[in-house]
Parts: sequence; C-alpha cells; structure tokens
Amino acid sequence: MKSNLLLNKIYIIQTEYKELLAALLPKLKNSHAPEALDEINLFWLRHIEEVQLYLSTWFPGENSYVFTAATFMDFEDKEHLPFLLMGDKHILDDPLSKYSIIQSKIVEGKDAEFLYKQIGITAEDNLKLLENVHEEILILPLRLLNQTIAHNSLYKVGEQAFVSLFNGINSLDDYFSKCDSIDDIMRFAREDIGKLVMFSEDDDVTLPFKERFRIALVGTQYMVDANKPDAHNFFILVFGCIQQAIDVLVSCVEYGCVPYIRYRVSLHYISMLSECMLGIEHITTLRFKMSVAFIVYQLCDKRRLVSVCLEEFLKKNQEYDFNSKLFHALADQGVNAKNFLNCVITKLVIDELEAFYNILSEGNKVKDIENQSSS
Repeated sequence: MKSNLLLNKIYIIQTEYKELLAALLPKLKNSHAPEALDEINLFWLRHIEEVQLYLSTWFPGENSYVFTAATFMDFEDKEHLPFLLMGDKHILDDPLSKYSIIQSKIVEGKDAEFLYKQIGITAEDNLKLLENVHEEILILPLRLLNQTIAHNSLYKVGEQAFVSLFNGINSLDDYFSKCDSIDDIMRFAREDIGKLVMFSEDDDVTLPFKERFRIALVGTQYMVDANKPDAHNFFILVFGCIQQAIDVLVSCVEYGCVPYIRYRVSLHYISMLSECMLGIEHITTLRFKMSVAFIVYQLCDKRRLVSVCLEEFLKKNQEYDFNSKLFHALADQGVNAKNFLNCVITKLVIDELEAFYNILSEGNKVKDIENQSSS
C-alpha cells in the first residue's frame, strides 16, 4: 500500500513538472533561462524527500535503467524506444537540473546564446516525453541529488584519475605549476595517454595526441578559452568528462541502477573509472549491463521499432520481454559480468533484435488481415 501511495505521488509530481515546464518554456528559450532554471531546481528541492524515497526504495534493481550523460533524450528521433527495450523501470536523469550550474559560469555572448538554445531544446524534449510517454519514463534529477556523505569519497577519484594520466605529477596544483603548453603536458604524460583520453565522439585515436588535442580545441570553442594556456583547456576538456562519469557512478551506486549511455566518450570514462571501483557492490553488474545496453543502442534500427504505435510497442515488449531474452541468450553462451570484456556479443544482440522486429511486424500483419476482413 505504501509503495502504491509513493508511486502515485511520483506520478503527481511528474504532472506538476509538466505544467511547470509548459509555463516556463518561453523563459527557458531566452536570456531569462537562469531564473527559470532556478525555479526548476526549487521545484525539485521541494520534492526531494519523496524523490529520494522513491529512488532508494522502489527504483533500485539490476533491471532499472537511467538515461544519463546526455543533454536531452530526443523524443522526435525515437530515442526513447531502444531505451525502453532495456529493463523494466526507466528514468531520464533531468538534464535541466544541471544547466543552472553550467550557465552560472558562462558570461553573456555567443557561448551564452548557444547554451540558452540548448536549454530550450532540452526543455521542449522533456515536455514531449511527459506528454507522450507518460509513466513509462520518469523524469527525475538523479545527479542533483548526489548529496549522500557515504559516497563523497568517490568524488576524490576524479582528481586522482586526472593526475594518474601523468608521471611525476601528484596533485592538481602540481599539474598547473608544471604544465602550461601541450608540450609540457606531453613531457609528463604517461606513454598510454592516447588510450586513456578521449576528447570527442569523432576523436581519431590513430592521429598523434597533440594533433587530436588541437582538433578538440576547434570543436569545443564554447567550452575552452583561447586566451588560456593549453594546460587549462586540456584540464577543462578531460576533467569535465571525468567529473560527469563520477556523477553518473555516484548516482547509480547510490540508487542501485544501471546507466544507459549512448555516447562513446561517456562510456569510455565511466568504464575507465569504474575499473578502480570493482570492490564496490553493484559496480560489476553496472559495467556489464551498461555495456550491453550501449551495444543494443548502437545496433538498434529505430525505423523498425516505429512500425507500431507506442502503446502497441510497449505491449509487445512486455509480452516478449526483450531484456530477459537477451540476457538469457548471453548466459547460454557463457557471457556474464565477469568475462564480457573478452566476448564478442554483436551477433547475439543482432539476433535478439531481429526476433523482436519480427514480433512487431507479425502484429502488423495480423492487424492488416483484421482490417481487410472488416472492410
């Protein structure tokens, strides 16, 4: 009974959030975005007890997935469909709750305009999800709630991870005192830094590291400062990714869920950092299920998932249970959380996706026959 009351309260909060976003949308799309973001964060803080209670008691589980490390989901491009294939509980980690921190560090100008545009896109996408996907995907500010003292030690991993990219550098202060140019960075960098650092989705690891860094600077002008030394910009590019990964790991360890990641850069840093945390309960399962979900996302043909309406898609997936069938198939082939890095699972995933596509198309054929009969 208590769980039903809690879930109903969460659904009410979702409705209230939808109404708030609709009212704030004009502000979120222009220079009034900062005050609108403050209202959103105040909204979540007013409901922090209910949200944390839900996340800690009802949501946890190895089949609970959180869509995170992304600026928005993209409802129009049907990005919610492959997400719904994985697991049985789904949350979008509200990107808007993080924007207030980012915008406070950006001065007015071209960069601010870019950010306001992105905030508007994210707000509109959130609204579309709340209006169309209803209770299947809850929007909650998972990473805004990273306040548990028990996991504060995980944040120290961020600095340690960055410093570990170098030899002869012991702290961030040490890094900034010894490094200024990219040549300084390369002088202290580990030999394998090219494998450890990933700058972007398009980062070509076959190129020399210095060239990759220069390309990254051009592609991220809204993040870096041309007037600052290379050491500053390198730190901004890399440490930002590390901190995002720490944020995701803290949240998912805290609430016992699995991150659903669609970008290679995010996956790279979360995987790298989690290697240092294998002694923490849930991390091994998290790494396995996160990696499988990423492969499903990469291989999924969304065009074949939209052959039926959302209601029919959800019904067919509930009946077929793609998630369970996929992990049973992996288990039958001896693939598990301890050995998955040494296994090639692409064909298995493709086969299971193909089986589900066929289920959807068969449903369409039955409907066509019924329609022809009735006419």
